[in-house]
Amino acid sequence: MSRRSEKEQTRVARGGADAERGGRTYVESVRLMDLSSDASYLPPLDVTESGGFVRVTLEMPGVSAEQVRVLVRGNCIEATGEKQPDFPAGEVSFLRLERGFGRFCRTFEVLGPVDLGNVSARQKDGILTITIPKITERRGKHRRIPVIQE
Repeated sequence: MSRRSEKEQTRVARGGADAERGGRTYVESVRLMDLSSDASYLPPLDVTESGGFVRVTLEMPGVSAEQVRVLVRGNCIEATGEKQPDFPAGEVSFLRLERGFGRFCRTFEVLGPVDLGNVSARQKDGILTITIPKITERRGKHRRIPVIQE
């Protein structure tokens, strides 16, 4: 296996871009740590990273945008809501019940170079997509601090 293909496998496996520094390769990536509590319903999700964005996609059929709340608290993103059952009115006997219902709260701690001040969320056809822009310059803006002689 060539050295280049090992680097490429590391980049793909860790989901980040290679950065060359002093002859060493470092992988810069964004990590999301799931802090979700045990809830009656946890919507399945995918986390992807491409271009300048990280996307968290939650599958929530039957849940409208008005029933979902997305918050940024510190370095955490929280998606909460409730999936209501759609059973017929009256007494129902289940022969099989696999779908989940109830309140949910998916919370993620975001670690890495992202701009949590510009997170956006969109919902279409039962899919909630939370888009987190990545920061291209990790060092941020430089600002000179004046030193005052006392």
